[in-house]
Amino acid sequence: MLEISCSKSLNLNFRYNAYKARKQLTAIDWNYHVSLPQATTKLGEERITRKYNPRTRQWDVKIVKVEKGYEYVPVLISRMLNRRICDADGVTRHISLNDSNPVLISPTIAHIPPPATKEIVQRKSRFASDDKSSK
Repeated sequence: MLEISCSKSLNLNFRYNAYKARKQLTAIDWNYHVSLPQATTKLGEERITRKYNPRTRQWDVKIVKVEKGYEYVPVLISRMLNRRICDADGVTRHISLNDSNPVLISPTIAHIPPPATKEIVQRKSRFASDDKSSK
């Protein structure tokens, strides 16, 4: 079975473009499967199951839906391959970053620009002992 969502993948670092692609693919998957009909048994009865809700401490009814289908995946793959074939510039071309890309955000959370490291080292700490007071 094809796993569309990567929510079970823990401790993986993705670049922003990969993150955006994953989110867009998840949205496509959601939109394709949002209106799945309720599953039925061989006798034609609607399938339901139960699920315990620990917050309310009660059992709830859960509707069982028809199993997902991934008929849209070959269409996406063919569109990607077609765009790649028709691409005249190639993969190595320069692409400017989008304004919402986190790489463009400041590398620190400070509201002022950082001073030079040498200046910070030369500063006297308030915890440093004075030579006069230690004698």
